[in-house]
Amino acid sequence: MPVVTRRIWIAAQLMIVTALAVPAHAQSSVSGSLAVTAQVVTPLALVVSHSLDFGRLLTSSTKTIAPSAATSGRFGLIGQGGSSITVTLSMPASLNPTAGQNMPITGWTYVVSDSPVLGGTPVSFTSGTSAPIALTFASVAGSTNMYFGIGATVSASALAPTTAYTGTGQITAAYTDL
Repeated sequence: MPVVTRRIWIAAQLMIVTALAVPAHAQSSVSGSLAVTAQVVTPLALVVSHSLDFGRLLTSSTKTIAPSAATSGRFGLIGQGGSSITVTLSMPASLNPTAGQNMPITGWTYVVSDSPVLGGTPVSFTSGTSAPIALTFASVAGSTNMYFGIGATVSASALAPTTAYTGTGQITAAYTDL
């Protein structure tokens, strides 16, 4: 092999070895895209449509109102279809007269439905703050309603004064998937 050809051959081999020994340069920049989304949902609304009304009763008597009765406490929630919520009921342990002995309330129950015609099996809870009730609105586009009925039992003692009795319950609802 002539010397010039041999030198060219050695130079070519050195260039190949050098090219293989030196790592390829990384790109100095790259780019990509990221989708950014959001969904605005219907604000949660609570509408009390009827107070729990035991009506009139005699001393030494007891009166029970079922949660689906016409005089039960009624409220509705309006919210985003398919959303999860919790509802907490904080009901009084007694009704209070302007003067005299309180009238105890026991046997708290509620029913919940997607329809204003309340049905189903009543669920018991205690006065004070109930455990959070986990629910999900019907899976529809936009807003939808959920309806509640609340019932209980009052007992007037023989010493109950003849007067009006009042009490206040608190209902708290919140989205859990926001």
